[in-house]
Amino acid sequence: MKKLIAILAVLLLAAPAMAADWSFYGSQRMQTFYVADDFGDNEKNGEDDDWGMRWEFQNNSRLGARVKADKVTGHIELGLKGDNKGDGGDADVGTRRAYGIWKWSDNTGLKVGKDYSPVTRFLSGQVFDDDAGLLGMGNFYGKRPGQLALILGDFEIAAIKNAEKLGGVTVAGADPDYNFPKLEASWMLKLGSFDIRPFGGFQYLQISATDTTEAAGTLTDDVDVISYVVGIDSMLNIGAFYVGGQAAYGQNWANANWSDGRAGAVGATLDGTDDTNDAINWSAMLVAGLKFTPQLTFEAGFGYRYDDPDIDDVDEITQWETYLQSVITLAPGVFLVPEVGYYDRGDSPLNGDDQGYAWYAGAKWQIDF
Repeated sequence: MKKLIAILAVLLLAAPAMAADWSFYGSQRMQTFYVADDFGDNEKNGEDDDWGMRWEFQNNSRLGARVKADKVTGHIELGLKGDNKGDGGDADVGTRRAYGIWKWSDNTGLKVGKDYSPVTRFLSGQVFDDDAGLLGMGNFYGKRPGQLALILGDFEIAAIKNAEKLGGVTVAGADPDYNFPKLEASWMLKLGSFDIRPFGGFQYLQISATDTTEAAGTLTDDVDVISYVVGIDSMLNIGAFYVGGQAAYGQNWANANWSDGRAGAVGATLDGTDDTNDAINWSAMLVAGLKFTPQLTFEAGFGYRYDDPDIDDVDEITQWETYLQSVITLAPGVFLVPEVGYYDRGDSPLNGDDQGYAWYAGAKWQIDF
């Protein structure tokens, strides 16, 4: 039986290969860091601070395949996750990316599936915390949702799965309605060694009052939850030197599942029985690097994030993070990335408590094949 299953699996993989070109790849990563935590006003295990080692298989390690067949291309990427105990099984295998693109001309196409959304651009090479990349901490992040995207040259617009996150406007007995997809768009303007990219996104949710909520006095009218972001980023390359930056502004990012940050996302909350308090969100970042030799690159980055829930007696959150690293290419596809960094978690929006900060130092090890 096992042999039959193996033969069927081989045939299943071989069948599409007869009509398309398949290219497989992998990337395996380990993080080896010392982390020193200060817990601020919130003790953990009776301690004000602590330090420890992270010597772990990174959960963004991956195995993937790219496919090409005439005017259709595809990309499947699986995330390889482990609990680092080494006794088999480990955690699970997740789908990072799975999409196809039909290009009916050189510059236009239709994307169907799960992929990075149009608002996402990776500007930072930060490797700590499974390649955090300042995502949500200055580098705006739309994640990898299911989508239908139209590609028109350097312009991309996508209708994306509504995040369906009510957060602080959840009301027992109310009727949440998700009748529209989330919309995102970006446009890359390339000018030689310089580029600039504006981007934006919009999502709409509605929480409808019912006989139950009206009788309870918890929700007497329909409530709209509107999330949006507008931003711009750029990258400049001058010889061996490069610099990039980004700024983004909007509201209720948590409800749209955008850019969590290290202190958690902030979104809309219910204001009385018929309105919402909309959270204001903005972020900014700057990264600079020097390609000293083909085998050695230095990079420094800084990211800042601000969230204001707009609720009386509830404070805003300000978080920031910085790092310095070197990328050492030991051999083709083999990388060692020493890095040191610091991040400030800011204050709690609920009680104003200091949520502390952390220092870290160590390295990422990576082999691509």
